[in-house]
Amino acid sequence: MAFKFNFTSEDLDLEETEENQQLESSLHDLSLEENNAETPKIPSKEYDITSSPLPQVIQADRLLINNVPYPIYKRTLADVRFQLAQQDNFVDNDTDKEVISMLSLSGNSDLIKGVYEGGFKTWECSIDMVEYLSSLPKDETSNKKILELGCGSSIPSLYLLSCNESNKVDIQDYNEQVIRYVSIPNILLNSVLNVQEPAVTNEEEPQLDTSSESEEEEEEEEEGEEDEKRIEEDPVTCDAEAEIATEQIPTMLQQVNARTRAFFGDWSTLPERLGNDQGQYDMIVTSETIYAEHSFSDLTRVFQKALKKPDGVWWRYITFL
Repeated sequence: MAFKFNFTSEDLDLEETEENQQLESSLHDLSLEENNAETPKIPSKEYDITSSPLPQVIQADRLLINNVPYPIYKRTLADVRFQLAQQDNFVDNDTDKEVISMLSLSGNSDLIKGVYEGGFKTWECSIDMVEYLSSLPKDETSNKKILELGCGSSIPSLYLLSCNESNKVDIQDYNEQVIRYVSIPNILLNSVLNVQEPAVTNEEEPQLDTSSESEEEEEEEEEGEEDEKRIEEDPVTCDAEAEIATEQIPTMLQQVNARTRAFFGDWSTLPERLGNDQGQYDMIVTSETIYAEHSFSDLTRVFQKALKKPDGVWWRYITFL
């Protein structure tokens, strides 16, 4: 079940202590048991988009979302692994080794507090948020300055960049590796690159004979389809791909940089990193980003410092299981 919340910056203009107490109380039941040992936080920094390493081809999955008249593309995790394997300096690059570890975790667990915050996983609520945003009047999602917190695959940002060319959308994720290998390539796929379906081979794969399936198996299949998320990670195949000419990479990254700033690290120091963009955001969006009470005060402070007053709004989607 998904819940959405929207508040204006006026709603956030409260005594900080009172507000934090209310917010922490509201999510008490969602908090996880935390380790007594304090995990060092990654300080917030701005990511240099123009330095992003890009492969010659990006492979992507195609997302078809209700109310959105065009597909949204997101890079496959298999393609990230392939890029890392091809990079000459992989053996000596500790950052890339960390990515491999995170990708392994994404298949078995959602996150590790203070180390990996789940950015390689595409969360279901990000799709719900896009469905909602697409239902809003056009003037509410046009010519806006937007910040997505805990972006990961950046699905809401991809929609907001695509639905109106006048929008400027900044992104933030805890892990720099997520920004580098997923968020920026996804923005390229949806706003710069020419995405095409992979060439189809002439040989057709033999069809499996399913006539002997039992009724119980068929029922389980139907139930599985109902429960299945609309996002599927296929480790072998992809829906589409885009080629990147090496000589065009600087120009392409500059195109992304013209409409997007990217940040990584903890929320506690993010407002200072925003610089002149403090108090300039018309909208802040975030989905599936809160799992512990200690994050509330930092998140609230970002809302207070980043939103334009008095009309800035924020949207948050979370899932209760």
